[in-house]
Formats: sequence, structure tokens, C-alpha cells
Amino acid sequence: MNIIYVQSQPLYRYFADNGEFLEFAERDKWMPALTVQRGYPSELWVVGKVREESQWQYDDLPPLPVKVFEADQRNGAPDTHTSAYMNKSAAESGADLFVINGLEGGAGIDLAKKVLIPRKIPFAVILENECYHSIVKHTCAVLYQAEWQRRQLTRRSLRFWRKVVDPDQLIHLPKSVDTRHFTHDADAEKEFAVIASGRLDTDTEGDYDALFELSKRLQVAFIGGGPLFERYRRKFPEITWYGKTAYEDLPGILNKGELFFHSCYRNSHPQSIAEAAACGVPPVAFADVVDEDILPDHIGLRVSNDNFLTEIDDLLDNPERMQKLSQAARRHATQRWHHESSVSAIREMIKIVRSSVPEHMSHKSHLR
Repeated sequence: MNIIYVQSQPLYRYFADNGEFLEFAERDKWMPALTVQRGYPSELWVVGKVREESQWQYDDLPPLPVKVFEADQRNGAPDTHTSAYMNKSAAESGADLFVINGLEGGAGIDLAKKVLIPRKIPFAVILENECYHSIVKHTCAVLYQAEWQRRQLTRRSLRFWRKVVDPDQLIHLPKSVDTRHFTHDADAEKEFAVIASGRLDTDTEGDYDALFELSKRLQVAFIGGGPLFERYRRKFPEITWYGKTAYEDLPGILNKGELFFHSCYRNSHPQSIAEAAACGVPPVAFADVVDEDILPDHIGLRVSNDNFLTEIDDLLDNPERMQKLSQAARRHATQRWHHESSVSAIREMIKIVRSSVPEHMSHKSHLR
């Protein structure tokens, strides 16, 4: 079985260039590399500014072929960008399975609509923030990250066009973080009571109001940039603004915080929670946004709009509890969110695809 993993969003949505994209060790690359390790030839495809073919390797995992396809045009929002050349390559690839990462990006959706569905080529999707799209009803497997996603996909909706997904098609995909890069530094000086990260743009306005409120009474730092960076830096000079930060520097900065606060309302399963936990920095998030399956109570704190100030103050004033949470967070990350955490999901996905060949597959290639 030949498998191609496709990033739905263009790499320049998050990275400066192809080189920076390849520098990051993350699940988007581990999954196809782990698939290769298990004997299934795999590639990673993504849309970028410059066409390029290269290889990515992590530790003892086999080299992963990575193909960057040039976007047709880069006007408008990045999540609308597509690549006709990627679609053409997919049609000619003879691949047995495509795995589309995310329903938010135009590239993956365009590929499914114009190539995979018409040609009846099996494909799976990995859910990020968006939970449903019309292409979901054509998938042979859906990999979900949060329990609320599973509930929403299996619940009947008043929206007549939404099809309930067969529970047997759903696969849980755990968080995955480089626990050797993101590690606890016991000697790090805790310069900040609270540290946070994210992107500062119009889509996230309002997501950091709680953080701004905390900065009136505590030392706060923020990792990340975006169009609104300069505005926020001028408006809230009491916050330490790190801006866009190199991957290699992230653990060192995270370790300077006593707590990590995910104050956003639009991301219910952020990667930053796993990164902070791996550094032994207890994560905090709003309970009505982040469920307990994403932020277990034994590694951090889930708060409300009404009590986040007092809850955070109380936790910071309890060194013994802080230490227990720190140790539990690091332990949870190394045991549950390591770089091989997606292996069981990969196996289950391949098993489902094999069993669904008669229904989903009519093109000339064959599963082996």
C-alpha cells in the first residue's frame, strides 16, 4: 500500500519558507515517517511558494520524501490557496490512500473534490479545528483529536446535508510532541508567572483578553507574532513580547514560565498544551473550550471566565501542588504524547482501508 499524506494548509501559513517547515519535528511528519517504518511507502505533500523535493529524517525513523508544490496563486487568505499541479500529480500517482490533514485548507479540499472523490481513490482526513465538511461523507476513515469531535460526528444534526459518520470509521489520534526537544529544565529561572503563545491576527482578537487581565497583577510573557503584534506590544508594554520564535528556542522560553495559559476560544486542542506539559510547565485553559481529554486534571488547570484570576493565584501560591503538576505533566507527555503516539492510529487506519476496498476503491492500484 502506497500512502500520501497531504497538508491542507500551505506551509507559508505558519512557516517562513520550506527550510523552516522542514526544521520542525512534529506529528505532521512523524505520521508518514512512522508509516514508512511499518513497511508502507509514504510521502508528505504540501503547498508552498517554491516547488521542491527533499527528504526529512528524525532520529532512527526512515527518510521521508517531502514534496512542496507551488500554489496556483497566493492572493487572499492562505487557507483558500490550491495547487493544480499537486492535483495532477495525485491523479497520476497510483497511490492507494491519501490522508488529508485538516479541513481548513483549500489545497486538501480541492484535491478531494477534483481528484479523489471523482476517481474513487480512498482517502482519510485528520481533523484539526474544523470538524465537518462535505468531503467527510466520502472518507474511509476520520482521525479525530478531541472527544467533542467524535460526539459531533456521530450525532444526528438538523442540517440535512450532514451525514452521521459511522463510529467504526472514527479513530482517535493522540497528541504528539518531541519530548527530547521539549524537556524540563530544573535549573531554569522562572522569570514569568504565566507564559502563553499563539498568533496575533484579526481571527484571534478577543482570545487574549484574559491574558491581558492577568498582566495587570502578574509577570506575563507571550510567544508568537502576527499582524497585530506591534499594536499589542504598544498597548500592553508590561507583557514581555518574544514575537516569532525559532523552534530551537521554544523550550528555553517555555521553561521560564511557572504556568502556561491557553486563553484562546477558537482552538480546543492546541499543540502548545502538549509542548508546555513536556517542559514540565503546568497548562491552564478554559474548561468550556478545552475538555479534560485534552488537558487532564492531574497535569494542569481548567478554569472559567469567572474564576481564572483566583484559581491561577491560588495555584501559584501553592508550591507543593505546582511541583506535583509539573512532574505529572512531564510524565504524561513522555508516556502518552511522545513521537510514536500515533502508531496505533496508523495501524487502525490501514486496517479500515483494507476492509473497505470493495466500497471505496475502484482505481487500478491495489492494496498490498
